[in-house]
Amino acid sequence: MGYILNLLPRTVFLDKLSIHDGPDWLQHKRRSYTGKLANFRMPYDALPALQGRGELAGHAKSFVNHRIYTPNGGELNAFPHIQTLREFPKEELSAKVVLVRFDSNIFIKQHEQLTQSVSNAVRTIKYLHEAGAKVILASDWDTDSKVSHAESVADFLSEVLQIQIVPLQNLSCNKLSRLEGPKKPDILLVENLSKFKEEVANSLEFAKELTSGVDIFVNDSFSHSHKVLASTVGVTRFCYACMAGFHFEESLYLLENVTDATRKPYVAIIGGSHFYNKAAALRFLTSRCQGLVFVGMMSFQIMHALGVSVPLDLVELKACNEALHIVQLAQDRNMQILYPKDFWCRNESNPKQLQAFPSHSILDGWVPVDLGPASLDEIGSLLGTSKAYPFEINWNDLYADPAQPLFVDIGSGNGLFLLEMARRRKDLNFLGLEINEKLVRRCLESIHHFGIGNGHFIATNATSTFRSIVYRYPGELILVSILCPNPDFNKPEHRWRMLQRSLIEAVTDLLSPGGKVFLQSDVEEVAIRMKEQFLRYGKGKLNMVHDQVQCNGRSNWLKENPFGVRSDWERHVLDRGAPMYRLMFSKSAHASEANW
Repeated sequence: MGYILNLLPRTVFLDKLSIHDGPDWLQHKRRSYTGKLANFRMPYDALPALQGRGELAGHAKSFVNHRIYTPNGGELNAFPHIQTLREFPKEELSAKVVLVRFDSNIFIKQHEQLTQSVSNAVRTIKYLHEAGAKVILASDWDTDSKVSHAESVADFLSEVLQIQIVPLQNLSCNKLSRLEGPKKPDILLVENLSKFKEEVANSLEFAKELTSGVDIFVNDSFSHSHKVLASTVGVTRFCYACMAGFHFEESLYLLENVTDATRKPYVAIIGGSHFYNKAAALRFLTSRCQGLVFVGMMSFQIMHALGVSVPLDLVELKACNEALHIVQLAQDRNMQILYPKDFWCRNESNPKQLQAFPSHSILDGWVPVDLGPASLDEIGSLLGTSKAYPFEINWNDLYADPAQPLFVDIGSGNGLFLLEMARRRKDLNFLGLEINEKLVRRCLESIHHFGIGNGHFIATNATSTFRSIVYRYPGELILVSILCPNPDFNKPEHRWRMLQRSLIEAVTDLLSPGGKVFLQSDVEEVAIRMKEQFLRYGKGKLNMVHDQVQCNGRSNWLKENPFGVRSDWERHVLDRGAPMYRLMFSKSAHASEANW
């Protein structure tokens, strides 16, 4: 569940997603191309074949290199050969009508984090626009969010891309024609595709309407590549050239790198639902991985196959044989399968009431809503020794000097502590890891506003991603801080879930010789547990710093914050006269310790 896993100014809308009656530049005639463009013709059913449909399996064989199995016993490759926008002659884009299927979530939810995904998604649209193409954008988005109406989505994207976008909705031919003057829109945005049942049904009539007048199709929505949709599959029948955008290309490249991983164990985390539809992909993972971790609704299917008692209403009956087959494949390979050992469940009659139950004995009237503490400990321990993805970070883009020593604050919150530290210590780089995306967006805004070149923040669950993020850093990790974790001490069952064995081991492994770990809490029980956890899982490499005094006569704690910069919560606690419990570990080394 969630714990484990982590364009243009103004616009115009289509009522029926048809652009038959649009401006002249949409009325391109179908043409046939040969020579250097011939490679960009898309075989009609190539993509559906990759979804595991048996009747199309043979058609897709020529596109793949790795074997996976289809429901009828045939074989498919893991990855097809994908034609890309990068390979397409740029001069051929001029004056062409290009339909771009993009992922709106990348812009709406991630654009302020400056990730590589955002950069590549923006690059695709700007590249086409600058090449002189007439661009039509198509996507689906959450109708419950603040950015839900096509007009607001268009305005939002316009601000992000700094290019004019016009939403297409309820506009007659005459109204569209009047847009063809000096104010003709640069880019058009099609209505929200999630409103149309024909989209999910991959209706060819719907796809034909969507591509009327379109020359070229660019798929830049990698997150939808596993689905058979009219806007990703059906449209390929009606365009003379079909290719992947820069975001799709980069995502596929990262996925291919995962399959080439040599570090063991190689573990796949599998969530969601619809086990039967994903059986071919699961068989492929079972053939390649050393471990499978099932979460979400998928876990009940695999638990049922393993003989664990689970409510039958949580089991997809038509997928039982598929689940048994995967269990058998895993057992034949002596492969580890993890499933949740417990769940946090919500009482159906009292939604505010939560209780942890063993996965095999969930009581009637209780609904699973999240992984339980025992499950998190077991999964976290396994992931601590695994290769983690998808964090591929270009450190040169984040820091003026990526070779400087690194200070990481885990659970950086509103970032005030790290931002002030970055201002004071220009000789160090600072990285905040925070699970709350809204707080991270605000911190990144502050980084940009104040021109801080040695600070950055990432929205992530550090427990499962700390190792994959930090081990690629080109400089030394000299200090890690964890400040005031989980200040809501009224909920002991949720207390300090962040500090798991896998995180402590990752910090210990990556910390440079002489590097330090600073821990702080206003709850003494939490501070004591942190100390015990680091002593237990620090592999004998962490020693307590001895500059400590007694606090309330119960234990030894650091008297002062050694950095001279208080976190926001620390200010709040000390202002009301409450004590803070601090301690410091130093990693054993012959090298001299960091100068603090």
